[in-house]
Amino acid sequence: MKKMFQFILNRPKIVVPTAALIALVILMATYNSIGRAPKVSLSSDTEIEAASSTNLSINSVDLAFPKVGRVSSVNVKVGDVVKKGQVLSTLEANDALGAIKQAKGALELARAQYASLDVQYTNAKNQQDVLVSNAYRTLLSSGLVATPANKNDNNTFIIDNNQVPTITGTYTCDKEGHYEIMPYESNAQSGYSFEVKDDDGSYGGTANVTFYSPQAFGKCGLFIQFPTGYTAVDMKWIVEIPNKRSSSYAANKNAYDLALATRDQVLKQYEANLGQNGSSAANIAQAAVDSAEGVYEAALGAYQNNLIVAPFDGIVSFVDSHLKVGQSVVANKSVITISKK
Repeated sequence: MKKMFQFILNRPKIVVPTAALIALVILMATYNSIGRAPKVSLSSDTEIEAASSTNLSINSVDLAFPKVGRVSSVNVKVGDVVKKGQVLSTLEANDALGAIKQAKGALELARAQYASLDVQYTNAKNQQDVLVSNAYRTLLSSGLVATPANKNDNNTFIIDNNQVPTITGTYTCDKEGHYEIMPYESNAQSGYSFEVKDDDGSYGGTANVTFYSPQAFGKCGLFIQFPTGYTAVDMKWIVEIPNKRSSSYAANKNAYDLALATRDQVLKQYEANLGQNGSSAANIAQAAVDSAEGVYEAALGAYQNNLIVAPFDGIVSFVDSHLKVGQSVVANKSVITISKK
């Protein structure tokens, strides 16, 4: 053999064709493996994506259950065309389905409790706002009287009680201030009419003096009734809102201040209802939602182990003859093969 190689090497005309022949043999021996992907046994989209990321050309995929179990359904046979995501076979999974339902219920409850924080706050705020508004309305409306003043110098003075008008109604506006009511002689049935001005001097309209029924004045729900036989046309009547001289003013003011303080306290409790480790109620509720979502996703993941799902569009090229309803399967044993079209 050694002499033969020396003979060939000593003759260049023979070396080149011989080397070419050897190369051709090697090329033919490796031809069948060039351009072909290695056979891959995959059972999830994640593994397929991993194979694709390494530039493997996947022509067929062997699919298996990742766990031991009893077959519940076989939905395909050899030759069937399947779509990506289609469920091909399942195992009995009553426990897993129960865990999903339980986790989903807990998640929905956590989300509802989180959402209810806003509802609770809104309801509490609306309720407290009504209480504050009512207390303020009482403060502004209680004990209102018409105080006499001279039209020229605005000095108040004592006048016959039989000439004092009566103020009634519920004050519905939010601003404090006063009204000026100035009677004057007119052609009205009573012989008098009156002009109204707001505390900023703006004109508030005119009306006739009536002796037997209250007459509206201003735009905030108040009425005035002049006594029968009224004649004090040289008077200007001042209606202070609120009436700080009223015997009920102090009690009403305290009730209003208490309503304000109570509203602030109640809303702060809803805004910063502190829990463990300084977490607010909203943070605690959000943490409960996050935890419930994690449990639900874990339950879904566990249930997925009971399914074989088509990783891509293709054709079923193999179904294990032992893959039948009621039969047990071995974990990670290929039972279905999908080939690309």
